[in-house]
Amino acid sequence: MADSPPGLQSATESSHKVTSSEDDGKRQEDAPEAPPKKALLSKRLWDATGLNVGMLMTMAKYQATPVAETYLTLGYLVAIESLLSFAILPRAKFIQTMSLNIIGICIGAAIALLVVYCSVQARAHTTRATQPSSGGPSPGAKVAPYNSSASAVSAIWLFFSIYCINTLRASRPQLQFPAVMYSIFTNVAGTYAPQFETMAEGIAFVKRLLETFLTGFGLAAGVSLFVFPMNSRTVTFKQAAGYLGALQKTLKAQADFMKSLENKRVFGGPDTIKGQNGTNGDLKPPFPPNAKEKVKPQTNPEAEELRAAMRAVGELHGKIRGDLTFAKREVAYGKLGAADLDEIYRLFRGMLLPVLGMGSVVDIFERLAERRGWNTSEADASSFDLLDADVTEETKEKEKEQWSEIMKTLHGPFVAMTKSMIGGLQHATFVLELAKPPKKDKVKLSGKETQDTTDVEAQGDLVKPGEAGFANYLSNKIDDFYEQRKSTAKTWCEQRGVDVPANVVGNPAQGDTDLEFESTENSEHQHAQRQLYLILYMEFLLWSTGKAVLDLVLFADRKVEDGTLKKKRLIVPREKLIKKWVKNMLVAEDSTSDHTPDAAEAGRTAIYAGEALQARKDPEHLPAANAWERFGNGIRSISHVLASPESAFGFRVACATLSIGIVAFLGNSQRFFVQQRLVWAMIMVSIGMTTTAGSGVFGFIGRIAGTSVAMCTSLIIWYIVDGKTAGIIPMIWFFMFCEFYFLLKYPRFTIIVLLSMVTQVLIIGYEINTRKIGVKASESSGQPVYPIYELAPYRLACVAGGMAVAFIWTFFPYPITDRSELRKDLGASLYLLANFYSCAHTTVGMRLNGAEGDMNDKNSPGRKLDKARRKVFEKELVLLTGLRQHSAFTAWEPTFGGKFPKKQYDAIIQQVANINNYIALIIYSTRCFSSIAEPSPDQKSWARDFSRVINSINLTSQEVTSMLSLLSAAVTNGNPLPPYLAAPPAFRLSQRLEAMDADILSINHIAEPGYSAFAVMQVASSLISQDLEKLITNIKSLVGVVDFSFHVISTSDSSEDSVLLPDGEKGKKD
Repeated sequence: MADSPPGLQSATESSHKVTSSEDDGKRQEDAPEAPPKKALLSKRLWDATGLNVGMLMTMAKYQATPVAETYLTLGYLVAIESLLSFAILPRAKFIQTMSLNIIGICIGAAIALLVVYCSVQARAHTTRATQPSSGGPSPGAKVAPYNSSASAVSAIWLFFSIYCINTLRASRPQLQFPAVMYSIFTNVAGTYAPQFETMAEGIAFVKRLLETFLTGFGLAAGVSLFVFPMNSRTVTFKQAAGYLGALQKTLKAQADFMKSLENKRVFGGPDTIKGQNGTNGDLKPPFPPNAKEKVKPQTNPEAEELRAAMRAVGELHGKIRGDLTFAKREVAYGKLGAADLDEIYRLFRGMLLPVLGMGSVVDIFERLAERRGWNTSEADASSFDLLDADVTEETKEKEKEQWSEIMKTLHGPFVAMTKSMIGGLQHATFVLELAKPPKKDKVKLSGKETQDTTDVEAQGDLVKPGEAGFANYLSNKIDDFYEQRKSTAKTWCEQRGVDVPANVVGNPAQGDTDLEFESTENSEHQHAQRQLYLILYMEFLLWSTGKAVLDLVLFADRKVEDGTLKKKRLIVPREKLIKKWVKNMLVAEDSTSDHTPDAAEAGRTAIYAGEALQARKDPEHLPAANAWERFGNGIRSISHVLASPESAFGFRVACATLSIGIVAFLGNSQRFFVQQRLVWAMIMVSIGMTTTAGSGVFGFIGRIAGTSVAMCTSLIIWYIVDGKTAGIIPMIWFFMFCEFYFLLKYPRFTIIVLLSMVTQVLIIGYEINTRKIGVKASESSGQPVYPIYELAPYRLACVAGGMAVAFIWTFFPYPITDRSELRKDLGASLYLLANFYSCAHTTVGMRLNGAEGDMNDKNSPGRKLDKARRKVFEKELVLLTGLRQHSAFTAWEPTFGGKFPKKQYDAIIQQVANINNYIALIIYSTRCFSSIAEPSPDQKSWARDFSRVINSINLTSQEVTSMLSLLSAAVTNGNPLPPYLAAPPAFRLSQRLEAMDADILSINHIAEPGYSAFAVMQVASSLISQDLEKLITNIKSLVGVVDFSFHVISTSDSSEDSVLLPDGEKGKKD
């Protein structure tokens, strides 16, 4: 990674000069001051300057004569290595990346020595010793004339080395930066190896290059660990505080949305439809003039705010999951240990699921409005494909009026519960010391005395967040909300025309009341039942959220009581955790865009779906039965690796690198390669090569633009201080300080910003080098010295050329498009969804039969299933993020032929996300079935009857699992679906339970612990069934259907004859 190789000097002299340079630079190392305490954004920017300070110290130290004499033409290269070391990373991530960087560079140095040895031996066996030529690749070095054998051997080794490291880079996301460092080292060493005649020259060359890299690493480590230290625990705690704040905003947005539903116009209707003789309502008319098309009711602002808040919570949850692993691995001086961090994340996950369920209320009401035709007029109802098209205009108005009254009834309890939960989240934030509590209002008396001005009598029984006894206060509020459900049920009964005493609702002991509705029709009964279930759905999820918040509050109070939060202590990770960390450095693991910054730009999210997806049975081979057959499987695995997509990517990068590197291995062009610094074009290939075409187009345009900006800013930095070195170094620091704002604000452009900063150091650093060591010393490397106004465009041309070659090899010989990766990952997502539903199926069955065992026992069936289920759920969430990234990058890919069906893919991704969330809700809501499965003697009779009835029917079915597996195979392989494929029906337990026991679902039992859970399961299963129908329809439009029916059209009488279908009907079925 240099314009010229290092000077060839003795090891003793190098060691002495390195020590001298470090002593001379101590004053510069002490120069940076501690960052000021400012707002969060300012602190993040100052933390970011840690990397820039390392670069600044390097360039300042280079002005010392001993340092300049040590590194000669490579002084600026130390600054680049400190920049690429990414010292902005938190401590645990930085230590892992730095460790892998050092290991990779040391391995690269060993491989470089092997390449030099093979090159020297090839030269010795093909030519006689000759007089060294004048000049050389570095000052003071004498090199032999061109030798084709040495060049050929070096080219082969370079190709093989680049292929291996990039294959590993594609398969191990955590090795992104170490692989880039290794590639830079290998490119520099591999292109200069053919020019050495003896091993002494080669060893000195590799040693000097290794010292340069390690010096840059050392400066970055010093800045990261001592100058501006930032540990992963601090990042995690800030994210936890932000997560609790985001939950508070979400709860407020939920309350605002529920209040907006009190206005019946929100549901749509004739008031909001512009007809021929009608007028506009409060909302914008959903129908265009002179057109009739189906539209959704216009979403109110509260719904959009709720959706935005939900997205923020989901993003923060994913970030906490990624950073928590590193936070637990750190040695720290703090209060909360690794087990406490795990427990906090578990409690966060417990709050996430019911909050997600409450957020789905927006989607539920939109579906309800569409199903019941609230957004259409009666005259236009026949023009739309409504599920309940027989609903009259009078019925619609009545239903909207009913929902408006129900929401008004729920408003008081929901607002009170929301305020209590927000207080609980604030209490946990204050007690866990994630944020400072607000100061009490005090008045100053004589002297230094102060007096609290809080009015205790006016405060009454109210306990503020952070005060003792808040857990009991929150628990009482939750119990009050649970009891207030009865008044809601009574209001609902009155709306349905049923006069029931208040003491009967939710209290079967007062007597059995046979509830008869105004209409005895089955459809009306089912509609009323769905309405009741939706009310219970919202109440249960809000109550569950309150219980989850209470668990967090109790955990925080326990940490105070047991003394954990009283004082700090040395926290050392356990030996098992350290061993797991070392093991996971090299094994395949899931990755997110936060784990490797360039993965966000590449749109690549590595997810390992499990053995069922990766280690399928081989239809051509039976399982190995002896040692020889197992050895044969090992031999066959080599071909599997060579045929893998990761190997194909490594081969592309190697071909692209040698497309430029071949210039260095030909006799007529070797000198041109050195003079024009084409080694940097090779390095750009290693840094800029991406796996897919869409990200390749985006990266190519972005990196060319970033390099162009870097060229312009380099000229500004140089000339704004009239080329004075004392002004250039602070100015480049200031510009990079500003550039890091964009890196932090837009992580998607990490590599683009880094390349821009590297280009600045290349241009300005080389000019400073030349000024310090002199023109003669610089030109002795074989590279002419250019003024900065010529060097800057040359750098731009060199980088652009390398990026252009990388861009070409991304498409040649065939492109790996984001569209194809989107389809494959979508198939994997559907397969994971099938696994998740299968886990849910097994979980519900075990809970109904009481077979989970002790959940505190790690070996119990329920605990093992919970671990597997949680792992699949989190993998699905990460994979959905990757799918959205792929979908976004498809817009950058050139289209030949028909358009890409992006709309269908986006719809499928959203439906997969919906089904995933609703399955999680079913699992969450059925937790109480474990206690119902084995009722104690003192339980009410309803619990025993419910357990008996629900176990006597087939509650769950694996039809959904089979359907999702079939859809996964169809999308992955592009095969058409079977004909007449229909989504499995929802559970429809209500009718089946009522058929067996008419009283089991009576409103008298609404206060029973399992009644609301049953309602949530029924609503969620219905939503899954609806989304599955849409999913099948969208996938059919992508892959088609196996349909052998045909039509015979007669041109004589314009009639059409069709083959009779098996059921005797004519026509074609989908």
